[in-house]
Amino acid sequence: MDFIDILRFWLVIQLFALAALPLAWRWLAPLPSRGYALAKPLGLLLVSYLLWLGASLGFLRNGVGGILLAWAVVLGASLWLGRASWQRDDSGQRPLFSWLREHWVLVAVTEILFLAALVGWAFIRSFSPEITTAGGEKFMELTFLNGILRSQQFPPQDPWLSGFAISYYYFGYVMLAALARLSGLPASVAFNVGLGAWFALTLTAAFGIAFDLVAALIRRAPVSSSLPPASSPPVPRSAYIGGLLGALFVGLLGNLAGFLESMFSAGVGPLAFWRWLDVKDLNCLGGPGYSEPIANCLTAGSFVPDRFFWWWRASRVITDRDLLGNAVEVIDEFPFFSFLLGDMHPHVLALPFVLLAIGIALALLLHARQPAASGRGDRLGSRFPLGWTGFGLAALCLGGLAFLNTWDFPIYLFLVGAALAVRLAWNRGGITWGAVGEALLLVLMLGVAGVLLYLPFYVGFQSQAGGILPNFLFPTRLSQFFVMFGPLLAALLFFLLALSGRDGRGAGFWKRFGGFLAAAVLLPILFLVLLIAAGVATGAGQEFMRRLMELPVVQQQIGGLSVLDLVRAVVARRAVTPWAYLALAGLLAWVGALLARRVAASDVTEEAEAPLYAPSVAFVLLMALTALLLTFSVEFVYLRDTFGTRMNTVFKFYFQAWVLLALAAAFGVVYIARYGGRVVRWVGVPLVTLLVVAGMFYPIFATYTRAEKFQTEPTLDGTAYLDRQQPGDAGAIAWLRANVPGNAVVLEASGGSYTYAGRISAQTGLPTLLGWDGHELQWRGDTVEQDKRRPDIERIYRGAPVGELQALLDKWNIGYVVVGQQERSAFGVTPQAEARLAQAMDLVYDADDVRIYQRRD
Repeated sequence: MDFIDILRFWLVIQLFALAALPLAWRWLAPLPSRGYALAKPLGLLLVSYLLWLGASLGFLRNGVGGILLAWAVVLGASLWLGRASWQRDDSGQRPLFSWLREHWVLVAVTEILFLAALVGWAFIRSFSPEITTAGGEKFMELTFLNGILRSQQFPPQDPWLSGFAISYYYFGYVMLAALARLSGLPASVAFNVGLGAWFALTLTAAFGIAFDLVAALIRRAPVSSSLPPASSPPVPRSAYIGGLLGALFVGLLGNLAGFLESMFSAGVGPLAFWRWLDVKDLNCLGGPGYSEPIANCLTAGSFVPDRFFWWWRASRVITDRDLLGNAVEVIDEFPFFSFLLGDMHPHVLALPFVLLAIGIALALLLHARQPAASGRGDRLGSRFPLGWTGFGLAALCLGGLAFLNTWDFPIYLFLVGAALAVRLAWNRGGITWGAVGEALLLVLMLGVAGVLLYLPFYVGFQSQAGGILPNFLFPTRLSQFFVMFGPLLAALLFFLLALSGRDGRGAGFWKRFGGFLAAAVLLPILFLVLLIAAGVATGAGQEFMRRLMELPVVQQQIGGLSVLDLVRAVVARRAVTPWAYLALAGLLAWVGALLARRVAASDVTEEAEAPLYAPSVAFVLLMALTALLLTFSVEFVYLRDTFGTRMNTVFKFYFQAWVLLALAAAFGVVYIARYGGRVVRWVGVPLVTLLVVAGMFYPIFATYTRAEKFQTEPTLDGTAYLDRQQPGDAGAIAWLRANVPGNAVVLEASGGSYTYAGRISAQTGLPTLLGWDGHELQWRGDTVEQDKRRPDIERIYRGAPVGELQALLDKWNIGYVVVGQQERSAFGVTPQAEARLAQAMDLVYDADDVRIYQRRD
C-alpha cells in the first residue's frame, strides 16, 4: 500500500477545506466550532458545484484546469464574504487567526481524527480492495467514475449506454473524479482512497456537530452571526467527549447483529429463541422462501463468527414475510456496514453533506435574528447568518443533496424547516400562525432555489419512482427493530427520561402527550381503513385494487387471495404484530410533548433550568422526531419502484434515521451523565454502555473477516486482481486506455446486473452499446432503448454478413469490437463469425485470447 497516494488525496481535500474556511467560519458562526469540521465537505461541494455547472453550461472543461479555476473562484468568494474574519479588527487582531490559536485543541483533534480515519480506513480497505461484481455495485460505481473522467462536458456519458448521458444522481462521482484528477491517482486507486476519505469526512463532520451540540448546551453563550468577542468561554471537556461519541455512533458503531452472530456461532441460546427472532441465517430456516427448517444448524463453536458472508446479514435484520410465509427482502444498512461493504454508492457519498445539512439546521436554530432588518425581504433574509447570501448557501447545500442522493433532499429540508420554525417561535414568544407561515414560506423558497440551482441535472434525469403505495402487509417486528437500533434507542430513551423528570410533573405535559399519542396511533389506522374502504366501495378504488392485485410482485405476496380475504389477512397480520408501530407512536408522542414544551420555553432564563430548555436540547429532539417519523412512515407507506416492495424505502429511510439517532444518542449520553437524575444515571449509563459494547462486536469481528484476516497482500488498486484472474482482459483494457482517446464506442458483451458484463467500459469509461441492462431499467424506468440494442449486439457477434455487419457498425457508431472469453461464452462466437469481423474491420490487438477489432475509416 502506497501511503503517498493517501497523503496526496489528503492534501487535495485540505486545499478545498482551506478555500472554504473563511466562509464557513463566518457563515456558520452560531456554531461553537464555527463550522471548522464542516469546512471540508463545504469546500468539496462548492468547488465541485462550480466545476459541474461550468461543464454543464459549456464555459468550463472537466479537467485539471477547470477544477483549479473553480477552486480559485471559491477561494476568492470565501475570502470576500468572510473578509471580516481575516482583516484586522479595531484591536489589530485577525479574528479567524485569533480563534484558531485560541481553539487549537479543537483544530488538532479535528485534524488528527480526519487523518487517522483516512489512513486507517484506506489501510483496512487495502486488504480487500477488489472492485468486482460480487456482493455490491462497485462495478457500476467504477463505471460512473471512469465515464465522468472521460467526459469533458456534463452531463457525463453513460458508459453502459452509448450516446446517452448518465441518468442517476452522480454528483458524488463528480466530486470523487475531481479529487482523483488533482491527486493524479487512477480511478481504480482513487476509488479505495476515496472510500477512506469519505469515511474520514463522515467521522469528522459527526464529531463537529456533536461537539457543537454539547458545547452549546454547557457554555450557554449568546449566539449570533456577529464576530465573537476577543475571549470566548472555555470549551468544556464534555464537548470533546460528545464529539467523539458522535463520530463513534454515526460511523463506527454497528447494530446488534454482530453480537447475535457471535452468540449464534458459539451455540448460545435455545433454538426457539433464534426462530422467534427470525433474522435470516440466524433462524435456522432455509429454502427458496427462507421458511423451511434446517436440521442441526445450531452448534457450539467459536465466538468469532466464521460463516461465509456472515457480515453481510447485518444489513438484512428486518425480515418481512408475505402471506405464504416466504421472506421478502428488506435492506437496512447503516453507515459502518456501507463503508465495510466498500460500495461508493450515493447514500455513502452523500453522508458528509447530510451532516453538513444538519450543521446548517443547527446554526439556523442557534442564530439570533439581527434587529436591523426592515421590510419583508430584509426580515426573511435575516433569518439566515449572512442574510440572503446565507440563504443562497443553504439552498446550494440542501439542493446538492438531491443531486447526491435524491431521497435525502426532502428529509433535511424538513429538518431545516423545523429548526427555522422553532427559531421563529422563540423570536415571537411562542407558536403562532405567523411563525408557521413564515417557516413554510422559507422552506418553500429553499426547496425551489435548491432545485433551480441544479436545474441542468433535472433536465436529463429520469427516475424509477412511481408514486407512493400503502404498506398493508409488512409491519416491522419490534425485536428486529431493536436489533437494528438498540444502542441508539436506549440512549434516546434515557435522555427522554432525564428531560421528563420535571416536565412530567405538570398536567400540560400529559395533555400534550395524550394528544400526540392519539394522533400517532389513530391516524395511520384511519389512513389504512379509508384506503381499504375506498378500494372496496368505490369504482375507482376497485379498479385501483384490481390493477394493484394483478401486479406479479403483489400476487407473490398475497397468494391469490380475493380482496375481502386480503382485508381479513391484513387485519390479522396487523393485530398480531403491532408492537413496533405502537412503540414508535409512543416515542413520537413523547418527543413531541417535550419539544412542544421547549418551543414555548423561550422565556426560561433560570440557570438551574437552562440544561432542560437549552436550544441544543430542542434541536436534538427535532433530530429524534425526524428519525422516528422516518422509521414510523415505512410501517404504512413506501415509494413505488422497480423492486415493488418497501425494500428500498426502508433502506433509505433507516439509513438517515441512523445518522440522526446516532447524533441524538451521543448528545443524550453526555446529557444523562451530566444532568440526569440519580436513577437515570446509575441505570442508563451502564445499560447504554453494555449495548454500545454489544454494538461494537460487529465492527470488530466484521472488519477482521472483511479484511481477509489481514493475511492478503495489501494494495489500494481495486483492479489489480484482473492481472491474476483475467490477464487477457487486463491487457486489452490497458491497450484501450493507452490507444483510444475520447469517447469511441467499444462493443462488448452485455448482460444482467451484478455480472462481469460491461467490464471493458467499466474499466476504461469508453461507452459500449449496453452494459448492465437491469440497472439501465432502474435508471431510466423502461427497456425501450435496451430492447433496440440487444438484437443488434447478438447479430454482430453471431456472424452477420459483412454488408449487414458494416451497416450495424455505422448505425451504432461502433469504433471497436472486443472478442474475449466473455463474448465467446455469451454469444458462442465462432471462427466464421470472427472471420467476418476481420473482413469488415482491422485487427489491432491480439493477446491472451482477447482480440480487438477497429472499424476502418
